[in-house]
Amino acid sequence: MPYGVDMLDLNRLRILRAVIASGSVSETARRLGYRPSTVSQHLHTLEREVGFTLVERVGRGIVPTPAAIHLGAASADALAAMAHLTATVQDLREGSVASLTIGSFASAAYAWMPSIARTLRQEFPGLTLELTIVDMPEGADGTVDLEVRSEFTSDTARVPPGYRRTIIGADDYLVALPPDHELADRDVIALAELGGHDWVEYDFRDDISTEIIKHACSSAGITPRHVARAEDHVTGLAFVAAGIGLALVPALVASWSGFDIRYVRLINPTPQRRIVALMKDSMRTNQAAQRTIELLGYLGSELADVDPSDFPVRW
Repeated sequence: MPYGVDMLDLNRLRILRAVIASGSVSETARRLGYRPSTVSQHLHTLEREVGFTLVERVGRGIVPTPAAIHLGAASADALAAMAHLTATVQDLREGSVASLTIGSFASAAYAWMPSIARTLRQEFPGLTLELTIVDMPEGADGTVDLEVRSEFTSDTARVPPGYRRTIIGADDYLVALPPDHELADRDVIALAELGGHDWVEYDFRDDISTEIIKHACSSAGITPRHVARAEDHVTGLAFVAAGIGLALVPALVASWSGFDIRYVRLINPTPQRRIVALMKDSMRTNQAAQRTIELLGYLGSELADVDPSDFPVRW
């Protein structure tokens, strides 16, 4: 299709935004469930539609052009409107009177969302609730009504247009140890003491967590000796339970893990992440969305009272 057309394909715009966020065709394909060749084909087609270059090759990778970045940002409202329209059509088809779409990072989804979903279903019987795991680094993109995200505690508030931000709580990192580890019987451990031990990087695709741990280790004057890396929490904690090494994990992750692992509090420093909720301005009158924020706030306040010894040690 030649450029100059009146209508752009919204799915291709969504793919473009994902490529801009990840900086990689293959990573975009993994996250969206496509083949890399399919992602590349959609980008080439979109380039023909708009009439300008979207990505340029640099070495073995790609870099989005300034025009592509501008187009991606400008498409946010259109994608949000289409997501809302799609949800409305689904509600009308299924006879639902209300809906709420929540995006969440994995550990909050596992630890918090089941109890939140149960409460919402009890209090709003006609509610259709949809939960999706969100791991895209650019933040809310208009496809969900409410998103639970993690941040650096040093970050200033960054609120996407059309959203309201609420701080949910602070999540301390703990050290996860094999039960027979020489430090497993300690109540607290100074981070510097872990410098000479083998480490497992439990979620190396989580850029925020990786940077939090890196900064804390630098402050403690140590460089982790990683002997294994996993791209998800479950595999990483399984490595720890098998005695391969220790790992630094947020308390929220440890709270739902069922592995035979000893969790110990860290000091000097205590790595920490901030958990926030981003809610669309259009949902301010939605009682289910407001109730979700209240429930998240209650659960977030409990993070301050976490006792690592209370976590289950079974598998």
